[in-house]
Amino acid sequence: MADSFSFNSVDMSTYGLRLRSHEEPFTQERENIQLRNRAYGLDSYRPPVPFTLDVAISAADIATLKSYLDSIKSILNKRVDRQLILDTFTDRYWMARFVSMTGSITTATAWEGEITFSADDPAAFSTTETDNDHTVDEDPEEITETAGGTERVEPVYLLTCDDTLTDTTVIIENETTGETLEWTGDLVADDELEIDVVNCTVKLNDVLDMLTVEGQFPSLLPGANTINVSGFSGTFNATYRARYV
Repeated sequence: MADSFSFNSVDMSTYGLRLRSHEEPFTQERENIQLRNRAYGLDSYRPPVPFTLDVAISAADIATLKSYLDSIKSILNKRVDRQLILDTFTDRYWMARFVSMTGSITTATAWEGEITFSADDPAAFSTTETDNDHTVDEDPEEITETAGGTERVEPVYLLTCDDTLTDTTVIIENETTGETLEWTGDLVADDELEIDVVNCTVKLNDVLDMLTVEGQFPSLLPGANTINVSGFSGTFNATYRARYV
């Protein structure tokens, strides 16, 4: 079977689609964005990743070909970003949005043309989720969390308490990034404190609890990260997907 791609968990080879060629998103540019006062921001901006896929769609007859085209257009035409997985990179996906599909029926059994996507987040995500548990039985506890990929990741940390901790200040410090988050409150056995870095939220037993939160939400850099956890006893879980640029 020739290479194809999946979009929104649908394997497009089901509809006779194969890739003839495609531009891999290896080249990236960083642009400076000029602010309203004509100054420039201190950080740079990475534009969306464009995908141009040269494709061919084949079928047994013209009626089936037209049916395939209708199905493909229906699957691609989503209003929000969906997972895009190329058969040549099955270990990662991009959150991409369909842009255009242009081409023509070249024979009674074939359509040839281009399908383009755009990924506002230029980083690809691993198709495999990392889910690591660490025991916290010292104060502070030093944890090493080794993230794969080539780009910073924003995990979800889940702390499951095994003791009664009154008016405790839970501190999570990533020495590698210099980011430290603090939360103060009461915990009892089996309480779960969830720290969602990408959404910048802290929940206690699934209820938002942000009044005593201070500091920065600690992300992870590719490679080994040294994380110190204090004011807590129990299990520290880190869940995330490696990212690639």
